[in-house]
Amino acid sequence: MATSERGLDSWLSATLDLLLAVLGFAVVWYPMVSLGNAVLGSPAAPATVDVVVAVLALGGAYPVVAGDWSLGRLGEYVFVLVASAIGWGLVGFLFVFASGMSLSGSDPVPQAAVWLAAYATAYAVVYRAGIRLFS
Repeated sequence: MATSERGLDSWLSATLDLLLAVLGFAVVWYPMVSLGNAVLGSPAAPATVDVVVAVLALGGAYPVVAGDWSLGRLGEYVFVLVASAIGWGLVGFLFVFASGMSLSGSDPVPQAAVWLAAYATAYAVVYRAGIRLFS
C-alpha cells in the first residue's frame, strides 16, 4: 500500500509542477507574443497567438518537470516580471503625464516598451544578480 500511495503522491506532485510551470510560462510568453504580433500589425490571428503561447508554455514546462530548471526560479521570475511591468508602467505614466504628451490607446509600442523593460528587469534581478526572493 505504501508503494501505491507514494506513486500517487509522486504523480500528483509532477502534475502540479507541470500545471504551475505551464501557467508560469504562459504568463511569461503571452505579453511578448501578443504585443509582438500587435507591433508587427497583427499578421497572426488571436487564436494563432493563443496556440503559439500554449505550445511555448508547454514546451518550456518540460525542462521544469523532467530537467534541471527550477520551478521556484520561474515563480520568482514571474513575480518580478509582473511587479516590474507595473512599476515601469507607472514610470511611463508619470513621464507622459509630466511631459504633457498624448499617446494613442491603440498604439501597442508604448505597451511593448514597458514589457520589454519589465523583461529586462526581471532577467537582471532573478538571473544575472541572482537575488533570491522567496528563500
